[in-house]
Amino acid sequence: MGVSRFVGGSLQAEFMARVRDLDPGRCLVVPVDIGKWSAMALVADHYGEVIVEPFEFALTETGVQCLLVAIARAEAARQALICRVGIEATGHYHRTLVARLAAAGAEVIQLNPAAVKEARSQQLMRTLKSDARDLGAMAELMVRGGGRPAPARSDALAAQLAWVVHRQRKLGAHQALANQIQSQLDLVFPGLAGCFASLLGAKAGRVILAHICDPDRICRLGAERLRAFMARRGVRLSRPKAAQILDAARAALRLPAAERAVLGEVLSADVALLAALEGELARAETALAEILPATPAAILTSLPGVGVIRASTYGAGIGDPWRFPNAGAAYRASGLVPTEYDSAGKHRRRGQRISREGSVLLRQAIIELGKGLTGHHDDFAAYRRRLIDQEKKPAGVAAVAAGRRAHRLAFAMLRSQQPYDPARWRDSITANQPATTTPHRKSTTPNQQSDRSTKPQRSRPTTRPRRKGSGPTSL
Repeated sequence: MGVSRFVGGSLQAEFMARVRDLDPGRCLVVPVDIGKWSAMALVADHYGEVIVEPFEFALTETGVQCLLVAIARAEAARQALICRVGIEATGHYHRTLVARLAAAGAEVIQLNPAAVKEARSQQLMRTLKSDARDLGAMAELMVRGGGRPAPARSDALAAQLAWVVHRQRKLGAHQALANQIQSQLDLVFPGLAGCFASLLGAKAGRVILAHICDPDRICRLGAERLRAFMARRGVRLSRPKAAQILDAARAALRLPAAERAVLGEVLSADVALLAALEGELARAETALAEILPATPAAILTSLPGVGVIRASTYGAGIGDPWRFPNAGAAYRASGLVPTEYDSAGKHRRRGQRISREGSVLLRQAIIELGKGLTGHHDDFAAYRRRLIDQEKKPAGVAAVAAGRRAHRLAFAMLRSQQPYDPARWRDSITANQPATTTPHRKSTTPNQQSDRSTKPQRSRPTTRPRRKGSGPTSL
């Protein structure tokens, strides 16, 4: 007997297999609309009949108890055979409620806010938003089998995700603050940045920014006293470099001394804050290095160009690799698939952007994985060059294509937990087969190349979307 196919994909097929022969009046749905301090919920059956009218409860332990009591009463009244709680995944507010309900034994699914909005628009209420209408739209989605099971993460995976997100936030703040420091420096000491290839990366540059970022003071010190000032702080400054800094101080256009002094104090405070952010980055990277061996992503460090950070970020984005049926489903969840418009014989595929409907963290992780392999793996580097030089693809498109290729390899490694095998990879390329990992080799020493993440460019992928009529997929 063939496998039943559903427009909602495998998740809807699994759900419908559970409820196909059940009384719809005994199958309950509990949509929950989350706010910051409180939430609203109702209980309905699969006929759409409301059993418990919409009610508000606080996002506290007492409020959750009220929700659980309402659910228990509805289950008893209908002698429920199945009851699912659907929670709209809005930012981070839903996470504590999901964890609490799962601990209480409830079957919890998460609903995409975009899907809820679309369901409301199907009722001609796109611009008539209210919590009660959202609950109705969520209930309809749940009756049709919409939503995904709430992801369950082990303690190690949860810690990995927390540190990856913490590091990314601090990295964004570090980059923004570094740009602000460069802008302030143009007012306090114009020309100083030109004395260093990387002012913030040079020890001497950091000392000047923190203590003597004033062209008048540099001129008073002179080259030799400037070198002595640096030496007392453990920094060796060569005579040519000292002379270059002194020349820049003499040539610098100056604001009035009073204004420059205030800006110098602000600049010094920002440099101290930048150092604190760098300390947090180092702490996060140390924590990730300790957590990584307890997660499936540890195997990825056997890939060239993939160290602790890239492996941890990809592992945090994927979570449990077995929650996806295959690598393609995980890739779609990243939002890197191209947008598609097929209607009335019109096919618009080329020149469109990626959908961006998915996990931002996973999307960035896949791009970073491709960058790491492209920089340290000859075949991936050649693949990127071929896309740019021969196929005339933009660099951003080539980066997405390399990321997709790296993702398929990394996802296979997560599932098999076998290290990267260069010989097996070469064989797969020769045979034009998807690369997999060998089950025979033992794990090698993880590659510890530096892999500080950077924010990926917006780009369009080169992958061809699924043609209309080739079968439904679950998004």
